[in-house]
This record gives sequence, structure tokens and C-alpha cells, in this order.
Amino acid sequence: MMIRAINCIFLIFALIFIFQKTEKEHYYNWDAIPYSMGLHIHEGRSVDEAHYLTYYNLREEVGPRLFQDLCCSGKYRSDQFSSSENLNSMLPMYVSKPGYISLISVVKNVFNISEYQAMKYISIYAVLLLSVLFFVSFFQANGIAQFAWIPLVIAGDILFLGKLMTPDAVTTLIFALGLVLLLSKRLISGYIVLALSMLFRLDMIVAVGLLGLLPLLNQKFIFAAVNSIVFLSIYFIVSSGSDHIGWWAHFYTSVISQQSNLTDFKPEFDFERYLSIVLGNLEWILRDTNYIKWFAMNLVLFFTGAYFYQKKKNVFLNTVLMILCVSIIIKFFLFPKVDARIYLSILTPALFIAFLNLSYRKKWSHKGVI
Repeated sequence: MMIRAINCIFLIFALIFIFQKTEKEHYYNWDAIPYSMGLHIHEGRSVDEAHYLTYYNLREEVGPRLFQDLCCSGKYRSDQFSSSENLNSMLPMYVSKPGYISLISVVKNVFNISEYQAMKYISIYAVLLLSVLFFVSFFQANGIAQFAWIPLVIAGDILFLGKLMTPDAVTTLIFALGLVLLLSKRLISGYIVLALSMLFRLDMIVAVGLLGLLPLLNQKFIFAAVNSIVFLSIYFIVSSGSDHIGWWAHFYTSVISQQSNLTDFKPEFDFERYLSIVLGNLEWILRDTNYIKWFAMNLVLFFTGAYFYQKKKNVFLNTVLMILCVSIIIKFFLFPKVDARIYLSILTPALFIAFLNLSYRKKWSHKGVI
């Protein structure tokens, strides 16, 4: 009883620390700008009005130096600042996250704050709730294992996620919650929540799609087929509804040559160029200590899952863990960005799943879980 009381005290202090740290050191990353413009268009404003309000509100939020950096440091940012049509052409890559745009709108209007403040507090409260989810998941564990949430919060880059004005923190929370439901045999609820994560980051289709095939392990082909149909339908509806520019055009402007205007941008696919980018960025990750952390962690987690699977311990849980690790590798090959942020929505929950091996529950290895 005493240990659990101490654990609760640790949680209170941790939540206070996380809130103060993320609230004080939040980061105005440039991606917040197209999310802001997408929100204004979502609320019925014209392209020119949305563009004006986006930068007007930003100027009101930040100091002159930071505003100058966000609006005009480099040709690309200057082009977006000077032309509403340029920034509008970028929006399909951002409004393809309708769950995030809608959540920003709700928080903004309910609490009467700017969209930038809404993005800030969405990330902060998402990581606070994620920390609570980690805490609750280990609360009933025996002995020191109930403190496993502490190193998990540290290793899971919770503070980093909480400082960003992007959908990554809330996507991580939703995805982790879906995994908890899945592991708890609440399969329908789990798959619904996992599907919901795709509305916040459409590229979650990789992990969600692979997890949707889990019923195949017990020859439940219809269940797996329905999952695939639902997840792919969500993907194509959101993608087409947002007029997304397509995988290769997105790939090209993100990792090959950044374009200032994506209207009618349809580069021809070049497999040799694609392969050289993938291999080049993989080499960059392996050589750079700033980026190798997430890659090495993913490999360690995969082999951890494989080890426990071979030992017949928590078979279902470690099957899920290996699937998450494989999905991160697939995601890298589809979109080979080197920074960890792109993968944390899957990697942090994967780390959570790996830690759950410390809190053995019979149902997680149950043969009939699917």
C-alpha cells in the first residue's frame, strides 16, 4: 500500500513537471502555419482571408524575431508568406488530418483561444493523458514493476512530443489507447480507436493496417477482411477528400526537392532516385548520433518481442510489438525521413508494449485472443 501511495505522489510531481516544462518550452514549428490556414478554410473563410488571419494571429502570438524566422527565413517560407496560393497548394498535405483540424477548431472555440494556443495545449494535455495511461497500466503490477511508467515517460520522448504544435502527441495517445483495448480483448473498440488515429495522421494506415490482419492468426478471414476494407476505405476517403497530391509528389517535395507551389505538381516516378534517397538517408541515420537513437530502439524492441515470443511469454502482446516495429521500418521505406518525430506515434506505443512484459497478464498470451 505504501509503495502505491509513493507511486501516486511520483505521478503528481511528474505531471506538474511535464506541464511546466512543455508549457514553458513549447516550440512554434513551421507546420503550425498550414494547420492554421487549413483551420480557417475549414471554418468557411476564403483562401486570402485564411492566409491573412494565419500570419496575423501568428504575429500576435510571437515576438518579431521568431515571426521573421517563421515567415521569411529561406525562400520556401518567404514564398508561402508572400502568396496565399502557394500556401493553399500545400494544404492537402495538412488537411488530410481532419481529426486534428476539427480538434483544433473545437478547443479554439470552446476555450476562446487562438488556433496556435489550441495546438499547443492539445499536445500538452495529450502527453499528460498518455503519462496517466502509462501509470494506470502498471499500477497493479507487483513490486518495482509498477514504477515502469517512469522510465517509459523518459525514453518515450514525452517531453519532446508535448512541445510540438503537430498532431503527433494526440496521435500517439489515441494509438496507445487503441492498443490497450486490443490487448484487453476489446477487439471492436480497439480497432475503432486505432482507425481513429488515422484521422490525425493518415500514414498510421501502415501500423493500423498490419494490426488489422491479426485475426488471420486464428483463421478468422472475414474479420481480417472487414478490417482491411474499413481501414483502406478511411484512407482513400480522407486522401481523396483532401485532394492529396499523392505519395510520390509528397515524397519528392519532402525529401528530394522542396517545392514552393504544388499546384499541378506531378513528378515522374524514378525508382533509382527513390532507392538512392532511401539508402542515403539510412546511411545518414546510421552515421548520425542524433538520429540513430530511434532506429536502434526500434531494432532492440523488435528483438525483445521476438525473444519473448520464442519463449512463449505474452505471445499476443509480443506479436503486436513485432508488428509495430515492422510497420516503422515499412514507414521509413515509404517515407524515409531521418528525424524521430515521424515515427514516435508508433515507436512510443511500441516501447509501452515492450514494457508491459514486466506486468505479466495471462490474457495477453491467450491463444484465443483474436
